[in-house]
Amino acid sequence: MKSLLLGATIIGLAMPAAFAQDKPVTIVSYNVQNLFDTIDDKNNPQDDTYLSKEAKEARGKDHEDACESYNDKGSHYYKQCIELNWGEESYTQKLMTLGAVIRSFPETPDILILPETENKQVLDDLVGKALAGLDYTSIVQLDSSDNVHNRGIDVGIISRLPLKGEPETIKMFGEDGDNPHDCKPTRDIVKAQFEMPDGETMYVFGVHFPSGAAYQCRKDAMEVLNKERAKLPDDANVVAAGDFNFNCTDVQNGEFQALAREGHWSYPPEIVGCAAPGSAFYYKDQSWSFLDMILVSKALRPDQDSNSTWFADLGSFHTVVTHPSQYAQDARNRVRPKRFNPDNNQGASDHWPVLMRFLKRF
Repeated sequence: MKSLLLGATIIGLAMPAAFAQDKPVTIVSYNVQNLFDTIDDKNNPQDDTYLSKEAKEARGKDHEDACESYNDKGSHYYKQCIELNWGEESYTQKLMTLGAVIRSFPETPDILILPETENKQVLDDLVGKALAGLDYTSIVQLDSSDNVHNRGIDVGIISRLPLKGEPETIKMFGEDGDNPHDCKPTRDIVKAQFEMPDGETMYVFGVHFPSGAAYQCRKDAMEVLNKERAKLPDDANVVAAGDFNFNCTDVQNGEFQALAREGHWSYPPEIVGCAAPGSAFYYKDQSWSFLDMILVSKALRPDQDSNSTWFADLGSFHTVVTHPSQYAQDARNRVRPKRFNPDNNQGASDHWPVLMRFLKRF
């Protein structure tokens, strides 16, 4: 009996370790909608919108001139630059709400890609305050994008997994790069390597492509990503995640799918068109889009010959709507993402996060 009990104890102690080794790795992309701090960055003129009312009034006409220099006078964005009160209360509440949303997920992500972050400080604040205790030890935010043309918002990444090597950025439509369609400079692609629990390397590209009607510029951005992917070994574990900004029409026309095939990317079957579900909602057109996506390389497909010890569960891809701050309802009880409103400090983001799990192959 004594040996039997000893054996049971050894097995009981061994099981959690084995389970931890086989636990899925979860990747989430979450556009956090203009996560700015409250400090005036002299190198980023377009952060002037995100200052307190007190700071704006102290600057007087200089602030009005700055707002007019990069907004059409009388436009929504000009009015926001003049009137928005982005003080410590709003900033702190935004951080804590995002933290509450992420903590409410059934499983908190091991890798979290975060488009629309102003600088590394906002990620340090998010991790150190709102996500304290969740073991996010790797923080990537290189604050490298052109600040004049795109408000100085970059893609950030936080992770429980250790970094391998130095993260880097890939410029989009800069002076030294290819720009056949005269696209404005946009957010850089962020490239980082992480060590999976068994020691394998996972390459992660964090993206935030051009928005609006500029399909050709999104196409060009995707081709930049595809070229960067082609520089890595064919059998590499590669994920591209973030706000791709391909709207539902781009998907219905098959344009996004063609670009994904060119880059040898696999994408979730939920990426279908303009009907729900989606990660973003166009209220005017009453249409949904998966602007936010997670794409994987061939080595991570379960139906491919691969030496990788991991595969992507493409069927696990879904939006994660688990906290009341994430959604709003209209008069007909239709639900959509609830953007953060500094007037009342309610809401979280105008995007819903998307998730995908990666499982052990053997």
